Amino acid sequence: MSKDRFRTTSKVILAELAVIAVTLLWSVATREVSSGEFFGVTASWSGPAFLAVFIFMSVANEHVYTRDTYRLIPVGETKLYTTNLLSSFVMYLYFGIVQVVLYTITASIDADFIKGILDGITGPEYTNLEAGKIVIGLLLMGLAMVILGWTTISLVHLVVSATNNFLPNVSRRAINVVLYVVVIYLVVRVAGFMLHEVNNLGGIMSTGGQGQFILNIVGILVIAVIEAVINIFLLKKWVETIPN
Repeated sequence: MSKDRFRTTSKVILAELAVIAVTLLWSVATREVSSGEFFGVTASWSGPAFLAVFIFMSVANEHVYTRDTYRLIPVGETKLYTTNLLSSFVMYLYFGIVQVVLYTITASIDADFIKGILDGITGPEYTNLEAGKIVIGLLLMGLAMVILGWTTISLVHLVVSATNNFLPNVSRRAINVVLYVVVIYLVVRVAGFMLHEVNNLGGIMSTGGQGQFILNIVGILVIAVIEAVINIFLLKKWVETIPN
């Protein structure tokens, strides 16, 4: 499972590097590169790249659940599901490590600019420990949301696949519409939750804020585990494969 996903992730990284290079070269050709632009351009293109990897890994996950190539492998559904999810997670970590390297390089180039922004937000007493808390909190929350996103997408996909096997066409369409509305609602709620957490990042510097933030992450992972259990049950009992 990991070979094709590694190739796909690497292509996204190369495309991201190419776009960053073209953007910076255009700035050099048309005007001088401004302070903070190296880090700013990298961060700007990193977001769409993260989204692209998430989508590609999501598609790869769902192919495993409905393709003969994978479903006919002589392993249990639990092992198939967890291995599939772990493979995508490892690829996402690989992509994230590359982003950290890019951030570190560009942040060192624009160190004075970034320090000025942080001082303006948090004051001169801002410490490396406090910065580390925010970074670690963002990383953990982001990884938890990625896992929840994959389990939720799989849940909708597998429920649709299971119901389509025995419902008439009219009922299929109605149930599919309801499921998609539910997913859109959940996405909006999750996006709102993420924006709320980002806007209150300063709270994780305090003891009480850290506890609440950790509880939020644990809650997300608990929901993901529940969805994963349902997904495995659907794989075992209801979801048919699609011939390759």
